[in-house]
Amino acid sequence: MSFPDNCLRGIPNATYLSAEGSVGSHLFNFNAGSDRGDGWAELSVNWEDDDSVIDFTLSQRKADGDLLFKGGAVVIPRAEIDRLNNRPTVRDLLSYERQPISDNPFHGNILLRAHTSKPTMKLIAAGLALAVSRVVLPH
Repeated sequence: MSFPDNCLRGIPNATYLSAEGSVGSHLFNFNAGSDRGDGWAELSVNWEDDDSVIDFTLSQRKADGDLLFKGGAVVIPRAEIDRLNNRPTVRDLLSYERQPISDNPFHGNILLRAHTSKPTMKLIAAGLALAVSRVVLPH
């Protein structure tokens, strides 16, 4: 399966943004010890199939009508995920997938091997935060 060059991760609120304009690594925290049954833990993203995906992501809403990503979104180059996955301390602990859902054809996940140690998960979260190529603030 082919993937676009970038994926987007929504920013739930301003507590994920730093004073310098970047995002905290906690935006990329996987649930420790979570396993969806196939040996992977997931972190939801939208794949940037076209120019409409940023606006789509920023306009996503919760069931109660509130905006889902009040803090905006970040753009992560897929090549940076691949680069991180090839680092000796991380090798083959990361992957990604496309997983469309009924109201979101762009949906997918960054995947982490379930039961990855907490210190390594923190390194990976920091690596993903440093891989962000763009922070898109809400309109």
